Amino acid sequence: MLSPSVKPVTADRPPFKVRGALTRREDLIASSVDVFGQLKASGTVTAGRLKVSGECRIARHCLAAQVNSFGSLRVHSLEAEQVRSSGYLSAEEVKAATFLAKGAVQLVRLTASESVIIRLSASSRINQLKTEGSLTVSSTLQGLSFFTKAFHRLNCCLLKGDSLHLEHTTAERVCGNRIFMGPGCRIQEVRYTESLHIDKASTVKTIVKLNSPGGTSE
Repeated sequence: MLSPSVKPVTADRPPFKVRGALTRREDLIASSVDVFGQLKASGTVTAGRLKVSGECRIARHCLAAQVNSFGSLRVHSLEAEQVRSSGYLSAEEVKAATFLAKGAVQLVRLTASESVIIRLSASSRINQLKTEGSLTVSSTLQGLSFFTKAFHRLNCCLLKGDSLHLEHTTAERVCGNRIFMGPGCRIQEVRYTESLHIDKASTVKTIVKLNSPGGTSE
C-alpha cells in the first residue's frame, strides 16, 4: 500500500476534464482527471482518479489513488493504489498496490505490494518487475500460431514475487517461492524456495533451489 504521507489529498479540488486537445504546462491537481481527447502535461499530475479514454502524456510524475486507462498513457513515473490499463502504457517507473494490464506495456521498473496481472494481447516489456504478492502472466488468445507467439509475449530481465504463474514469458531471471511455468516460456535462470512446475513447452537453462528466500542454494 502507498504510504499515507504520499496519498493524494485532492477531495477539495474541482474535477478536470479534457475534450479535444490540450497542452498543460503547469502542475495539475484535481479531485479527478478525465481525458477523453488528448492531454500533454509538462509538469506533474496529482488526482484522486485518473481516467484516460484517449491519449495522455505526462512529462513528470503522476500521483493518483486510482488509474484507469483505456487508451494510451505515457508517463515518466507513476504512483497509485490501483492501476488498470487496457490500452498502451509506458513509464520509467510504476509503483502500485495492484496492477492489471490487458494491452501493451513498456516499463523500466514495476513494483507492486499486492499483485500483478498481465493479460497479453501484444508484445510487452518490463525490465524489472517485483511484487511482494502474486504475479500472473497469461495470454488473452488461445492456440497461438508460431508467427503470433513472437509478437505476443512479455520480455523481462528480472521477475520476482511470492507466487508466480507465467506463460509466454522471456526472462533472464525469475525468482519466487512458488513458481508455475505454463507454455511458451524461455527463461535463463529460475530461483525458487518451495515449488516449481515447468511446462513441457517451456525451456529453462538453469534451476537453483534455495533453502530460504535469499538463502543459499542446495
